[in-house]
Amino acid sequence: MQSMRITPSLVAVIVVVALVLVFVLKFWGQGGILPPHEFAYGTALRNSDAIPERMDQFLSLEVLDANQVQIQTFVGNNSAKNLSPLIGYISSQRGHDFSALVAALKAVDQLSDQKEKAIRLVKTLLPYKEALKNKAQQGSIIVFVYYALKKPSELSPEAKGKISSLVRQLDTAAQADKFDSAECPSNYLRGNINIYPAALDNTSWHDTVEFNSPKDAPVLEIRFMGLKGIFRYLLDEMTAKTGAAFVHVDGESL
Repeated sequence: MQSMRITPSLVAVIVVVALVLVFVLKFWGQGGILPPHEFAYGTALRNSDAIPERMDQFLSLEVLDANQVQIQTFVGNNSAKNLSPLIGYISSQRGHDFSALVAALKAVDQLSDQKEKAIRLVKTLLPYKEALKNKAQQGSIIVFVYYALKKPSELSPEAKGKISSLVRQLDTAAQADKFDSAECPSNYLRGNINIYPAALDNTSWHDTVEFNSPKDAPVLEIRFMGLKGIFRYLLDEMTAKTGAAFVHVDGESL
């Protein structure tokens, strides 16, 4: 068998691969690739009009970074950081005249304020929720509203102290140290609200979860991929602010 010949170019390739591997492992170790957790909690609402109201209340929590709110629309394999995939899907539907809705969604899509865009999106869809309802398509047509906690250094001393204490209780010591440091990984802080245009009330959770509410009560679904202590704080703040009770629906449990 002929032995492999070591050439300068081969050595260069090996060095590059090794450097990339070191970078990836370091990035991973800092929490830069995979999120620490994945939680999903829901709260049952009094009616459909409460969906944008609760979204606004959550996204307006003082500890959240308004500049980190971002929508992303998924329709099948098509995705974009705007409403174009959803607008295209609705435009293609037959059996209903959605021209007014499409025009309204195009206007919403021009908004630069991402929080306002998300809230206006739901308000625009509400009058059409029955016409848009499609159980088979519910899981393939989703608008994610991404949000994030402010960097720990930007939190008020009171909020940072409360969150840090919860992180120390519920997460690992290493994660707590990183949260308290100046180099807190960004994915410790992130989550998303899921909006399902083909099932706006999101009532399918009633099939598997007990909300202690009518089975037709709309459910607001809030997900978080960061630290347990942070999500616990956010849900507690929402309960204190609105009286809403949150129930585990999917993923890990706090």
